[in-house]
Amino acid sequence: MQFEQIAQLAVAGAINGCFYALLGVGFGLILGVVGRFHYAYALTFVLAAYIMSVLESSLSVWPPLAAGAGLLAAMALGVALERWVYGPLARSSGALALLTVFISALGITIAGGNLMTLMWTAFSRSIYLFEVRPFAVAGVTFTTLDLFIVFASWLLIGLLTVALNFTDLGRSIKAVRGNPFLARIIGLKPDRLYLVVFAIGSFLSGVAGILNGARFAVVPNMGDRPVVFAFVVAFLGGTRSSPLTVGLAGLFIGLVESLSGLWVAPQWSALVVFSVLFIYLSLQPTEISGLRRWLSLGARSRG
Repeated sequence: MQFEQIAQLAVAGAINGCFYALLGVGFGLILGVVGRFHYAYALTFVLAAYIMSVLESSLSVWPPLAAGAGLLAAMALGVALERWVYGPLARSSGALALLTVFISALGITIAGGNLMTLMWTAFSRSIYLFEVRPFAVAGVTFTTLDLFIVFASWLLIGLLTVALNFTDLGRSIKAVRGNPFLARIIGLKPDRLYLVVFAIGSFLSGVAGILNGARFAVVPNMGDRPVVFAFVVAFLGGTRSSPLTVGLAGLFIGLVESLSGLWVAPQWSALVVFSVLFIYLSLQPTEISGLRRWLSLGARSRG
């Protein structure tokens, strides 16, 4: 392959990687702090995009206002799931909370996707954020939307990093993530902070969904693949790591996925990504065992 082709794959991988980074940070925050395998993350991803698309195209709502409504809907859904579904299930399931929550989230995602299909049909919809213009630099093409995805993703990741490290709310979230028992002793209210974490994670998921809808199209099952990649990114970056670390893991996954096209057909790129995760799991058995123990401890403390 020529240098221009390799460079094009690398740029495409970096753009996809920023998108995966944003998804992985939100998913990892929820899993790391609350201990929920929130598969319905895919539903908040899709809901934000659909709400914006419907308001914008059918009701002619101003795009920023439509985007805000979509993000609020995603946040409300995430908070509602934790408040009325995951929390009660976790308290009643004890040590099996992680599995129970995952199964319920999977069912909610399937039901939600079918409901969206009934409401808005399975045909694809579009999202208009701004006029998209192509650019070509040294034989590599990209668009203004690609640049916006990169900028928006790292801006939000950076803001979350600053918030977690330098605000009272962020330090409270980190305290609950570190030790829920001790957090209760010092006067923090973990259940309330869990709702805040779900709101933040759902907001990031909604932003990613809107960006994905603007870049491609809005369809009911558009969240299935991204939520799996979000899990891979969160796991590689570390569910208890800084958002910047998780973001870099997302960038790495995007580059691996894209550059694997040098050796394998595009339809095998997802297999390459999961091979990376498998190798990581094989080389880090101690960390995996520690994460499993922490999730079990968290489930008991939340019960």
